[in-house]
Amino acid sequence: MYQFAGFAKMDFDVFLIPEFHERMSALRTLVRPKLAMLGDDLAPRLQEITGHAMYPHTASHARRRVNPPDDTWVAFSRSERGYKRYAHFEVGITLDSVFVRFAIKPESDEDKQAFLQYVAVRGTEAFQLKDPEPIYYYQDDHGHGGQNIDTLTPDSIRDVLHKTALKSHGFTLGISFDRDNPILKSAEFVTRAHNAIRHLAPLYEGTLQDIHTPH
Repeated sequence: MYQFAGFAKMDFDVFLIPEFHERMSALRTLVRPKLAMLGDDLAPRLQEITGHAMYPHTASHARRRVNPPDDTWVAFSRSERGYKRYAHFEVGITLDSVFVRFAIKPESDEDKQAFLQYVAVRGTEAFQLKDPEPIYYYQDDHGHGGQNIDTLTPDSIRDVLHKTALKSHGFTLGISFDRDNPILKSAEFVTRAHNAIRHLAPLYEGTLQDIHTPH
């Protein structure tokens, strides 16, 4: 039995609220509790995929003072203390969609270097991931500039590696579900998110394998 019962129209519409304090308040009262429940439901199932404990971290946006966020999420990492320094998964919500992503933030130095090495060695093979929904590589960590991974070539992968290697950049890849998708409205989404993460997991496993392999 899951705690998470699905997203409602009002959860998406929070991102239509223009005022900073009002949107932040609505995120805290409406959306964040649902993401926390989703995190508690998913975390034990993700351990079956990764082979180690995965801890949920619900975004707080504590550093924001002026511009309200256009998305929010729960992240899953191997550290109980946080997620930004580690390769991780995110399940989040925007005005138009819900996303499931594998992400490496700019702060994640060790994991980022391991990821770059993993992809450099494997090239297009690293992106042979399959899900019923298209999987996209994104230009930033908020889901902008998506490119279907099926269209990635050796040249474009070199571009991905170059951009990811920049100090101010990370890596983001994932799946998006339109807000009208009925699966988002029920606890069924826990299973769907679990399966999506399972399909993205080879990149995560490859990154960690390179970290723990002597070079």
